[in-house]
Amino acid sequence: MGTSELSTAEITFNGAVGYPAGPLEKGVANVVGIVLTYSRLTVGLSAAASMIRAAREAIAYARRRSAFDVTISDFPMLKGQLETLDLFAKRTTAGAFNLYHDFLMLPEGLKGGLVTNEPDAVKRKRFEIRELIMLQKITASWDATDVLRLAMSVFGGHGVMEDFSSLPRLFRDAAINELWEGPRNVLLTQMHRDLSRASSWYDPADFVRNILAGFDRAKTESLAARMKKLASSDLLLSGSASMEACREWDVFCADLFHAYQDRALASIPSRK
Repeated sequence: MGTSELSTAEITFNGAVGYPAGPLEKGVANVVGIVLTYSRLTVGLSAAASMIRAAREAIAYARRRSAFDVTISDFPMLKGQLETLDLFAKRTTAGAFNLYHDFLMLPEGLKGGLVTNEPDAVKRKRFEIRELIMLQKITASWDATDVLRLAMSVFGGHGVMEDFSSLPRLFRDAAINELWEGPRNVLLTQMHRDLSRASSWYDPADFVRNILAGFDRAKTESLAARMKKLASSDLLLSGSASMEACREWDVFCADLFHAYQDRALASIPSRK
């Protein structure tokens, strides 16, 4: 299950000059806040690229393949699946570029740690991007495996043959992207912890309203209310109540980031 898209190597730098990437007294915070955060950001971009390729190849194949004298893209069941592939590819790509733009606009780039000595508006924006990167990582990598599996099914048995299509290789990469830089359960817990720690200076409901600014008001307020309830839950306590809260938090995070993606997609002018 190794990744095919990445080149891995061990390099020894003899006599090289090194420069600190952040404060020397915040080693772990630098790694998590800068290195891992950037890697998680690229997972979202990787997922978007894989979905775009999968959707394009599946749609192009379906428009050329015929069965019973009918182009298979015209069969209602498959037509609906192709529309699903197209939607997820576009919404994921729109969300990834929207988040990457905001990431590039961060003053002084990423910083280690949750709290910085900056104006409140900058501090809140930095917090939003930190959480959105984790939300994107778990949502886009999860969606990518579903999209790639569905795209492979369009090709029938050929869809799982690596000498026929690139999709099996991209599917393996997507499965790996779900796991490294923090698996789903770890990031879900980290985001909940972040929101609890920041609640004194950034209300969780306002966090939802700000990242979804301009989106459907009713949907935004519904998500804000769910966030307010779940952010006050203790996900680390044992017992059935905590387990149910964890399940709700998992579903909510996916719903929230899909709304963010849909908002980003809706903001793109349509081409006639």
